[in-house]
Amino acid sequence: MVNYKIQQTGRLVPLESANQPGTWPGYVYHGYDVVETQTGNVVASDLQQSQAKATCRRLNFGGGFDGWTPAFFLQKTKISNDENGFFV
Repeated sequence: MVNYKIQQTGRLVPLESANQPGTWPGYVYHGYDVVETQTGNVVASDLQQSQAKATCRRLNFGGGFDGWTPAFFLQKTKISNDENGFFV
């Protein structure tokens, strides 16, 4: 059974520079999301098409939660850095 699928988001996502990490060379790609078919939850977002296909294939072959991913896996958290260099 196919529990995950990919769909194009319609957003253009900047491609990070390979030569200078953290910079943007001006190239973009179309973003893709990996979505659970039964719940409609987005498992991964803003991936390149090849990355989205690979992730979807891995999840459909047993690398996920069989189409019922817990909510705390779907929440995006922001990691902030304090003044001492430690992650909070």
